[in-house]
Amino acid sequence: MKSLIALTTAMLLAYPALAQAPAAGAPPRPSASKDPTSAPAGNYTLDARHASIIARVGHMGGVSFSTFRFDKSSGTLVWNGAKPEASQLSITVDMTSINSPVPNFASELIGDRFLKTGQFPNAKFVSTSVQRTGPTTGKIAGNMTFMGVTKPMTIDATLVGTGTNRQGPVIGFSGEAHFKRSDFGFSSMVGPIADDIQLVIDVEFDKAA
Repeated sequence: MKSLIALTTAMLLAYPALAQAPAAGAPPRPSASKDPTSAPAGNYTLDARHASIIARVGHMGGVSFSTFRFDKSSGTLVWNGAKPEASQLSITVDMTSINSPVPNFASELIGDRFLKTGQFPNAKFVSTSVQRTGPTTGKIAGNMTFMGVTKPMTIDATLVGTGTNRQGPVIGFSGEAHFKRSDFGFSSMVGPIADDIQLVIDVEFDKAA
């Protein structure tokens, strides 16, 4: 029993180093860069495995925030690191993939009382302009289509880093946006549930072959 405990402890202590170590014979993996020009210009595709889109909504008139995660998304990025203002972004979210920590609530959310996903299965954001605000930050203006209504929305975006995986160049961003759901016709229970929606977006893109 003591030997088993000792072995388990040794494995746990060694795990962080093993997880970061490259495979035998493989070149060391370079660290990420925050230089926008280090990611080659061109077309990129959203890596859905490394994407997180979360909605934060005020609960009970402002007592707390409820969070909802959307598990399925797709998108494209036309990247120009030398001139980020020329870049273009498009992201589509599968509204039926909403995930709530409240048991059985997701099935109610996608129904006719709330998101009406039978009529409006997707939400989409398409950029119209990019304004650079710092070395790694910018404002991405565009149009969001939600529940069949299209309205302007701006994402405050930050370049998290660029790097290379086994398939090629990758680039990652974090962003935040706000909108009023009633502007899109989603007015159910405004009051107990806040009208303002905060989006927290973390996405990674792979360069298309």
